Amino acid sequence: MTFRKLALNNVLRNWRTYAAYFLSSAFSVFVFFVYAVFAFHPALTAGTLKDASTGMHFAESIIYVFTFFFILYSMSTFLKTRKKEFGLFILHGMTSLQLRKLVFLENMVIGLLSILFGIGAGLLASQGLLILGSKVIGMNPALPFYFPQSAMILTFTAFTVLFFVISSFTAAVLKGNKLIDLLTGTEKPRPEPKASRIRTVLAAVLLFGGYAAAIAVKGVMVVSAMIPVTIVVVIGTYFLFTQASVWIISKLKTNERIYLNRTNIVTFSDLSFRMKDNARMFFIVSIVSTVAFAAIGTLVGFRAMMTNSVELQEPYTFVYQAAPNDQKKDERISQIEDALSGTDYEKLSVSYKKLNDENQAYTFMSETDYNRAAALWNEPKLALKKGEAAMMQEDLLYPRGLTQGNEPEPIHINGLPEKTKKPKVLDKLLFSMSLFTGDLVILPDPQFAAIKAEEKSYTAYRTENASSTLAAGKKLEYSSSQKADPAFLFTSSAVKIDQVKQSINIFLFVGLFIGFVFFAAAGSFLYFRLYADFEGDVKKYQAISKIGLTDKEMKKIVTVQMSLLFFVPVGVAAAHGFIALIALGNMFGTRIWTEIAMVLGSFMLIQLVYFLIIRIGYVNKVKQAI
Repeated sequence: MTFRKLALNNVLRNWRTYAAYFLSSAFSVFVFFVYAVFAFHPALTAGTLKDASTGMHFAESIIYVFTFFFILYSMSTFLKTRKKEFGLFILHGMTSLQLRKLVFLENMVIGLLSILFGIGAGLLASQGLLILGSKVIGMNPALPFYFPQSAMILTFTAFTVLFFVISSFTAAVLKGNKLIDLLTGTEKPRPEPKASRIRTVLAAVLLFGGYAAAIAVKGVMVVSAMIPVTIVVVIGTYFLFTQASVWIISKLKTNERIYLNRTNIVTFSDLSFRMKDNARMFFIVSIVSTVAFAAIGTLVGFRAMMTNSVELQEPYTFVYQAAPNDQKKDERISQIEDALSGTDYEKLSVSYKKLNDENQAYTFMSETDYNRAAALWNEPKLALKKGEAAMMQEDLLYPRGLTQGNEPEPIHINGLPEKTKKPKVLDKLLFSMSLFTGDLVILPDPQFAAIKAEEKSYTAYRTENASSTLAAGKKLEYSSSQKADPAFLFTSSAVKIDQVKQSINIFLFVGLFIGFVFFAAAGSFLYFRLYADFEGDVKKYQAISKIGLTDKEMKKIVTVQMSLLFFVPVGVAAAHGFIALIALGNMFGTRIWTEIAMVLGSFMLIQLVYFLIIRIGYVNKVKQAI
């Protein structure tokens, strides 16, 4: 048997052990290749969506760096589980140099296979992915298929270099291991792990303190508190797994009612060792999963907030604003109403004035015109006397603290002899944001007429379902040619919402795949750790089965221990992500409960399915071994 044949047989005969590592590596290659296909697509690099291409390249760099550390960790786990195998090779005459060469070749075989598999899967799925990505980004028609030669070259080259560097590094790690250490593996007796009570209390204080601070801060203070809160929670998470988990298990062992109940004595027998051994891995999985939760949750939540913001700022389906010199006003108004034919709509026509004074940022409207809008929205009408005024703030989504009990100062209007009284502050946005230059001031009709400024018209249309007018809105915007004729302004709420979604969807598309890469890697960490303990678990179950352990009891013990392994770190990450998304809502003064539930629920469902699949395979393998 040649040396290369030995390396290949080691990989093929240990396929179950290598399966998660291979599939995770192939998935990383697949995602990297998918981003490269989009990044090099002619329609993106030469079109108006260059931001999407830039985002794809950015995602590639993040995935590439993360994949390096992920594969490095995976290989270190494999080396630990194969110590006895390496010891036997050396015992039969293999030199240290040959052992390192064997490990290098095995890693390169896995790496090249995962590269080919990832690129091949990407090519087969590329047409469907281009259609899916086009819908997410908001392109219509979908991106056409092309042969991604540049993407293939970049992916193959980048990951060949990556696997070469990692294979060289992992082979070098084996240098200096003694034969006795390799043969004994992890069988050396160890003392019972102990936890520090002070650090356990510190973990609780840091976590709950960080959570409380994240929930308490509001507005822009969330940004200031982000770094210190993150540091506190990260430290608290580390102590939670390295100290608090061991302390909790030791306390459970002292409770005979729990410890001696049925199979709990077996379940808890080496649980403290497992928690101590897996503490750093749990910590890494929690932080990585938190990043995935928070990143995707933030993007989804931000998309919802921006969409809601546009819907609030653009209460009308179509708005047409015209100056007196707009010679095509009647023609364009007719086009808008033709586009709405067959749709029930309400029409509003009012006038407004803006003063060309840099020191005054106000838009003015008459009481009569305002009351027309109030009637349309079933809002109370105004009854202003001479010298009185009402004010609608420029941005009611983020008000400046003006309330009925805290009115602004009286307004001096250029061209009018007297000041108005303190204006009454209105709390309902009845006009689209395109109307406002500064705050909207409503005056009695005589005072409004006395303002010496150009009077412009504001024509708005309201429908029940503005989203259904997207195609009509795009057509009207295209035909209006506003840049060539500044005498008018046409806006469509459906078009604005679509533009916001499209701009955010690019980043959501990028973040979604990065988040899933992180989450898949976290799941692979758990899988590697599970099979790293497989040999010891088999010996334990073999011994216990001789004194009457049934298959049902064995399944129960395995299920409990695997549940802790799979759901404790992800549960902690879900708690971290939940608090992070609440803080995001506090920053913008809103609540995104639906988005939080959707993101966290999706990830937990994926984790549950992953757990059930792994559990079935693991239990069957344990049964075969004993």
